[in-house]
Amino acid sequence: MTDYLSIGEAAKAVHTTSETLRHYDRIGLVKPSKKDEWTNYRYYTQQDLVRLNTV
Repeated sequence: MTDYLSIGEAAKAVHTTSETLRHYDRIGLVKPSKKDEWTNYRYYTQQDLVRLNTV
């Protein structure tokens, strides 16, 4: 089972802001692994964090 982090948890883990992660998603730089269609909440995995740390 995959553990998902909320956008706030992911931002904290990579020392950035939630708004920065939203920007990366909008421009297609780093997309979250899961995005809830109903709420538009973004969810990140450990692999996403690895990609975010390379940006």
